[in-house]
Amino acid sequence: MIPVTIVTGFLGSGKTSLVAHLLDSTIGRPIGVIVNDLSVESTDLAYLHGGEHIRNRGSRLFRAVTGGRIGTNRRESLRTELISLLEEEPKAVVVETSGSSPVDELIRMIDAMEQSHRIVLDSVITLVDVSHLDTYRRDPRLRALYTHQIESADLVVLNKLDRTGAVDRFRARRILKRINRRAELGTSEFGRLPPEEVVATGRRQRRAAGTEVSPRGRFATNDDNQLLARQLQDRIPFHPERFERWLNTEWTGIVRVKGFFWLASDMEQVFVVDAAGSQREIGLEGTWYAVVPSEEQPDDRELRREIDGNPYGDRRQALTIIGAPDAVERQLVELRRCLLTNPELESGVHAWERYPDPISPQFLDTDV
Repeated sequence: MIPVTIVTGFLGSGKTSLVAHLLDSTIGRPIGVIVNDLSVESTDLAYLHGGEHIRNRGSRLFRAVTGGRIGTNRRESLRTELISLLEEEPKAVVVETSGSSPVDELIRMIDAMEQSHRIVLDSVITLVDVSHLDTYRRDPRLRALYTHQIESADLVVLNKLDRTGAVDRFRARRILKRINRRAELGTSEFGRLPPEEVVATGRRQRRAAGTEVSPRGRFATNDDNQLLARQLQDRIPFHPERFERWLNTEWTGIVRVKGFFWLASDMEQVFVVDAAGSQREIGLEGTWYAVVPSEEQPDDRELRREIDGNPYGDRRQALTIIGAPDAVERQLVELRRCLLTNPELESGVHAWERYPDPISPQFLDTDV
């Protein structure tokens, strides 16, 4: 039997970081990964592929189910990808849900596949960002889903402990135990858990005898409270000052922003943004392939066509915004205003390099 682990948790809880750390800790061990993303293109899967490559292709053990929730309207797509992945004979499979996906139907689907496809649901791991526990529990749009994800878990992981104090951690443990008394409780920073706590744990089987391990009933989806995910994809760079102002405005109704972006003032670096609630982080994920010598680029015809077929190579925007539908549409409009205008585009790269840039200098190597 091939063990399957479901990694769930609300938006920004650290699911992708956990999976990335697992892969880094099990190099040479064939572990299959299926990532679910509400947007059309999975930026999480690109991150798991190595960040700077910004590619969703090239690995036989990686799959993505995009454009919906695998716990609701994309279950059949997940089933198809899972059956395809099993043909690669992985030693274990990790399924990372989107942050707004319920898991009860997902659990039932995998249980139903046990005999016909020789897989077994090994564990449901729910990550909780302790620093946002109260925010999500008190939001009437999010509380039911948040509670459901915790109720469904065999292991609840209190993540991002570096951002909380001892009192908040103690209080979080009490709250989580009230929601799910049978689940194990774990802790982590940056989603780092030992591999033996994530895959092939036998956790669900150990607890099965005399213990109900399925969620309580079925999670009722209220369409009026659905979160919307939209993605900005464009091959026009951001004006650094306008984009920086947008990053520092209040995003009422937005619960998550993530993805890659391109600044007009920096033709080399791939920047990333990761925002959940009030916490907003930007960073670097390497360089665009367009600035890498051709002999050092992957042997990938599609990549070659992308670089040769666009005036700025593989440089692009891929940012996902998740939140209340009206808020998402409003922020997409604001985000598009950060792109260069036609006159700015026509001024050319040399003019862009002279734009005041409040972002790139944060990443200069001051030791050189």
